[in-house]
Amino acid sequence: MPLEQILRDYNEGHPNSQAQLRRPESGDLVIALSGELGMKASSDIAPLLDAALLECAPRGRIVLDLGSVGYISSTGVGLLATTMVKAEKIALTLVLRSIPPRVRSIMDTLGLTSYFNVDGSCD
Repeated sequence: MPLEQILRDYNEGHPNSQAQLRRPESGDLVIALSGELGMKASSDIAPLLDAALLECAPRGRIVLDLGSVGYISSTGVGLLATTMVKAEKIALTLVLRSIPPRVRSIMDTLGLTSYFNVDGSCD
């Protein structure tokens, strides 16, 4: 299924947690997430992230903009970690951008923040 269709399906099923896709001239694939990244949203957004990995050129970057995420569960952090490992296996870089303080605090508590490539954190 095309990435845009997966994105539409996700957004239709999650009125309180949305995703937007951008392809800036830099060549990065930017996915901006908003709302809550709890257990259900994390499970449902996994196919979108997997499709994004497949679409990105080798040695490219996928940027997850978390600036509008108000909450992330341990399942959400696990999804980010799994996506990072998948990206590295196919020579892609996963970058987390604009991590809100509340989300960063949860990631810090789990001891995982230092494992991610972080760009433009909201600290």
